[in-house]
Amino acid sequence: MECDPIGTVHTPFETTSEAPRQGFRDDAEGILDVDPAYREGLTGFDGDRVVVVWWADRADRSVLTLDRDPGRGVFTSRSPARPNPVCVTECAVETVDPTAGRLDLRGVDMADGSPVIDLKVPLD
Repeated sequence: MECDPIGTVHTPFETTSEAPRQGFRDDAEGILDVDPAYREGLTGFDGDRVVVVWWADRADRSVLTLDRDPGRGVFTSRSPARPNPVCVTECAVETVDPTAGRLDLRGVDMADGSPVIDLKVPLD
């Protein structure tokens, strides 16, 4: 399996533990920078929301049960700590500049510098 980041997200959170548990519960702002090779993929983007698929690169990949709820495994949660830390956050789009590959977002819950692996249009 191969997966290359398409960009990086910049947020006010240095670690995943500083980030809110779920982005939609917070108004934290961030900037998503799409790498030049992928900026053409923003052509025609005009949505007010975007689903950011990102990699929690600093998450503990050995965790299988939740410390805060010992009766639950990580696959019953949205915790970034998991064997393959693929995370999904739906964010509000404040502005988008396809030429610069920049999206200004609200509702981020990822640590600063987290790699972004995809962007999706949310379901209605």
